Amino acid sequence: MRLLVVAPSYPHPGHPYSGVFNERCVEALGKLCETVEVLAPRPYVPPVVSRWMPRWRAYGHQRSGKSVNGTMVLRPAAVVVPRWGGALWVDRAAFFCCRRTARARHKRVGFDAILSFDLLGAGGLAWRIGRELGVPASGWATGSDVRVPRSSSFGRSVARALRRLELVFYQSRELRAQAAALLGIAPEEMPPERHMVLSRGIAEPPPLQKQEVRSRIRRELGLAEDAVLVLNVGRVSRDKGVFELLDAVSRAARHDPRIHCAIVGASPEFDESALVEKQLSERSELKDRVRLVRACAPDKVWEYLCAADIFAFASHREGMPNSLLEAMAMGVAAVAFAIPPVQEIDATGDSLVRVPSFESAAMAREINRLAVSPLRRAEIGANAKRAVLERFLTKHSMATAARKIAELVERRNARGCGVRAYA
Repeated sequence: MRLLVVAPSYPHPGHPYSGVFNERCVEALGKLCETVEVLAPRPYVPPVVSRWMPRWRAYGHQRSGKSVNGTMVLRPAAVVVPRWGGALWVDRAAFFCCRRTARARHKRVGFDAILSFDLLGAGGLAWRIGRELGVPASGWATGSDVRVPRSSSFGRSVARALRRLELVFYQSRELRAQAAALLGIAPEEMPPERHMVLSRGIAEPPPLQKQEVRSRIRRELGLAEDAVLVLNVGRVSRDKGVFELLDAVSRAARHDPRIHCAIVGASPEFDESALVEKQLSERSELKDRVRLVRACAPDKVWEYLCAADIFAFASHREGMPNSLLEAMAMGVAAVAFAIPPVQEIDATGDSLVRVPSFESAAMAREINRLAVSPLRRAEIGANAKRAVLERFLTKHSMATAARKIAELVERRNARGCGVRAYA
């Protein structure tokens, strides 16, 4: 099968870790398909703007038609007008900017199907390109793409994609319910053969000399031998719960001064790192206790997980929390806000500690309990590793997705007809 993946983000020199999970999924699909290529539109950047604004300057580093780790990545420029036009610019306008590139590659490659990672901009592109090329299009709901008001232009755009895509995967049951609400129907009314809950999953942890790596990373962080390291990995932003995390670490450290924290994932041009740094400088109890670490390569993330004693996940909402899954896969005991996908990961409470969302005090209490109990941490970590490796590996999820898309192609070829929409 020759597959075109439409992605809203994909790593590039200006932002090397943007869309890294999209890249991992593409790499897994590449082992299952004859050909996989990526279409990742880049915002058109006027030279004057890119000179003065770091974020837009980063966009300017993207180049189209280059092979990235053996995968052809197409990055046609798409016009974006901030704060005007709503979904127009990520939907219809983006299609008109990308259709020529898609048609040219299809003429050369002959794609059998299209898969979008995201249903908002990428989903709108996928079904339109599929109609243009005469091939079936599918999509994957990843998180915030379906959390849009039904009456907004974004909501209408996602609803159109849901009606026109022939197969849709959802990272969690919550996202499937959100999609049903956008369509104005109950989740039970969504045909299961077209709407499947399937997490994209994570890469399998690499083999590491854990004790050696742990000692090295902890030295890099300047930690004492008896320090208890609480780790968080992800985008540094309000929605990811970074300020609740700071409050929880502050509370926990009052009871146990061994507790320190590393927040890995800072990218000042794209997040709220500057505001976090300001808080750290102003709050004496956190100044020498919390380390803000820049976003790093995925391989380095596994090393930070080796150094961690506890993983704290304070995000307010997720499609499926990949950083939490990675921590669990490494056997790190985790404390997390009990948002719906976290509850889907661990229905029994055996493989992670759940606390009510936004309750920093409750998270602090559980951090303190885990800090004084290495045996409990080890038990929770072992359960977590077993659960994640059984259910949440990308190679398994992509194999299921590729099989379902191949079946879709076969059915459509047998019918010999166009895309069937449903209301």
